[in-house]
Amino acid sequence: MVATYLLPVTTALSVFPLIALLVMLPVAVVSYRRRGRAGGWATLVFYCFLFYLLAAVMQTVIPLPRNPESYCATQTYASTPQLRPFYFIEVVEQRSRGRWSLGAMMRNPALWSTTLNVVLLLPLGFFLRYMAKSRFLAATAIGFGVSLLFELTQLTGLWFVYPCAYRLFSVDDLILNTAGAAIGWLIAGPLGRLLPPLESEGERSRYATRVTPSRRLFALVTDAVGFFVLTGFVLGLIVLFGGTSAGQGPIVVVLAVVWFLLVPVITGSTVGKRAMLLKVERTGGRRAGPLSWLVRNGILLSPMWLVWIALSVDHWDVLGRPEQLLIPAGMLISLFVVGIWSPLAVFFGGEPAPYERLTRTTNVAVLKPARDGRTEELKVSASRG
Repeated sequence: MVATYLLPVTTALSVFPLIALLVMLPVAVVSYRRRGRAGGWATLVFYCFLFYLLAAVMQTVIPLPRNPESYCATQTYASTPQLRPFYFIEVVEQRSRGRWSLGAMMRNPALWSTTLNVVLLLPLGFFLRYMAKSRFLAATAIGFGVSLLFELTQLTGLWFVYPCAYRLFSVDDLILNTAGAAIGWLIAGPLGRLLPPLESEGERSRYATRVTPSRRLFALVTDAVGFFVLTGFVLGLIVLFGGTSAGQGPIVVVLAVVWFLLVPVITGSTVGKRAMLLKVERTGGRRAGPLSWLVRNGILLSPMWLVWIALSVDHWDVLGRPEQLLIPAGMLISLFVVGIWSPLAVFFGGEPAPYERLTRTTNVAVLKPARDGRTEELKVSASRG
């Protein structure tokens, strides 16, 4: 029985790193915009909540029947919902057989099942109060809704993935799960006062002005992901409406110019930097012009566009066309400047990257609009962050 209950937890432990990787970028964007940094106690609490939700879902779904057809032909206990409220009390009494000692209760599977149904959504009530500041009735209602979703998932055979219900829909589970969420909300009151507060204003006033290497890295990753998503979307639309996938290089170039040159020149930052509340200016405080952006992003993104050029070459003939050697030579220089020199300068030396020295540009932290409607911009050099 213990192995049955531990299987969903071990499965969640295996899947969680992938889930965390998928949500890391949007979580970092939200965190930087709210608190000025991506780490800290609030981020740890969020990922704990995410793991709990994953484990709760796995507890509802796993274990799955190995052979659905054979299982549905032989098992019928879950075909009819259990709609008698508090029937679990009668089941616990039947399984106890009149023995109420501590040892007997510890070996009573019905009591274990009842307890785990309460515990299942207890953390949900805690997190709703501690993280979202939900009121008691709201947290209880959310607990009931989540429990109902779980029960319907079981009743419908994982929403009709399986040909029959492989777990029993029970009104007692709704009662016990909802009670657990309410208890978790109550526990969060005294326990929450012992834990660090999650208010973002204090952290934001402390960290929002810092242009850290990690903040810049997240901005770069956001730009890369956003550009690839945009490119895939546009090229997909072209194919969808009768176009061909061949000869679309100029379209990619136009999109790159718009994303990495036109938008930054107009707004002062790329989409990724804007998401991280950053902008780029000249070291003297003047606005970065088209030439500065072209050189800066041209060097920074040189590994990608040089690889793209190399892949676009139909036939390599270095002896007959020695100018082709410029491509691998440029890639080696690019990898050194962007992959070695820049990280050493920014992450370990606290100095501007080579392309920043060349263009005399620097990152600037942009504060969100204040309550009075004004926007304050604090110019903090990346080398000082």
